Amino acid sequence: MTNEKDLEIVAAGHTCLDLIPAFTIEGTVDKMTDVLVPGKMINMGKCVVVGGGPVTNAGVSIRRLGVKTELIGKIADDDFGKQILSWYEEKEGHFEGIRVAKGESTSYTIAICIPGIDRFYLHHCGANDTFGYDDMDFDIVRRSKLMLFGYPPWMNKLYSNTGAELTRILKKTKELGTTTALDLSIPDVNSVAGQVDWKAILNDWIPLTDIMVPSAEEVFFFLYKDKFLDVKANLGPKEGVLDHMTVEDISNLGKDILDMGTAIAMVKCGHRGLYVRTGDKDRLSKLGAAGCSDLENWANRELWFPVYEEEKFVGALGSGDSAIAGFLSAFVRSLTIESCLRYANAAGSMNVTVPDGLTWNKGFDDLTKRIQVGWKTKELQINENGWKFERGFWVGPNNSGKWES
Repeated sequence: MTNEKDLEIVAAGHTCLDLIPAFTIEGTVDKMTDVLVPGKMINMGKCVVVGGGPVTNAGVSIRRLGVKTELIGKIADDDFGKQILSWYEEKEGHFEGIRVAKGESTSYTIAICIPGIDRFYLHHCGANDTFGYDDMDFDIVRRSKLMLFGYPPWMNKLYSNTGAELTRILKKTKELGTTTALDLSIPDVNSVAGQVDWKAILNDWIPLTDIMVPSAEEVFFFLYKDKFLDVKANLGPKEGVLDHMTVEDISNLGKDILDMGTAIAMVKCGHRGLYVRTGDKDRLSKLGAAGCSDLENWANRELWFPVYEEEKFVGALGSGDSAIAGFLSAFVRSLTIESCLRYANAAGSMNVTVPDGLTWNKGFDDLTKRIQVGWKTKELQINENGWKFERGFWVGPNNSGKWES
């Protein structure tokens, strides 16, 4: 193994094949049952078939944003696995860290995106459930400045035994001097993953994670499951849990993550934008190879950045992964925290203009041009005590760091 950090980022974790059938419905639909009727023939458009999961959606997006990137994931030697490999080879080239398991099944997701209805997924975890420490290529991790690990709650071996397997992976990654980033995903509440003690698991994972990049709903579920389920049980038509979360709620979740040991908490808030809260200089100085370009700028920050106005809305599949890709692509370029948030929302806002999680991506320079010409953000109002609007950001009461120059 080499100690040279010749890679910027490795994206590891959940890998699958995405199948996205296009509904040809004009306008929007009020109820899912107006479309999905038993015995009814539904005329569909073209089905987009692409590599999926955070390893692809975030990892390939990062690579297309001009960052030297590798992937680590696990598929099977079945037809879906062959299709993923073929897609990689045709669209991106060969990736060293994709393992092929004989006799297992490849993970897939069928994304149901009906106009006017929140998207939902039919998902099979497949070989992701057996992914573990021995499937990691630590030579690639050693060579990388930063490792992004995505969706361990959908990977059985990683969360079993109070998450011991991913804890081993994160510890080894830190020993190699590589900065760690972790993205989460809410499991089926009625599945095995939905019944484990996630707070106990995160108590081990988060101290080993330098950059947490979950959604607000994910943190809410994992740390306050009973409250989350109570809110979900009382949602109105077309409401989501995020609609019932206040700015104070999300700020408190950010504080929870920092108190558990991470250095940077970037919380994805869907159409409401991105919330970020950071630790002090001492914690930020221990990030590893990716590091922070300016501790004065990154330490003790609390910011909320609204989403950009999209040209059109097609679907939000992969938008969170794209936002992570934008954030980390800017981070490894040693940009300011403000710029990292701009690139994160720029990538996420571009993502919703296409049906999949990748074809929006025209490169880092394209995002830069869009930002520099004065791309407008959507209106976002925060009326809670201690918050003020400054330089295009909402600034929280816990913000005391230095603004970008």
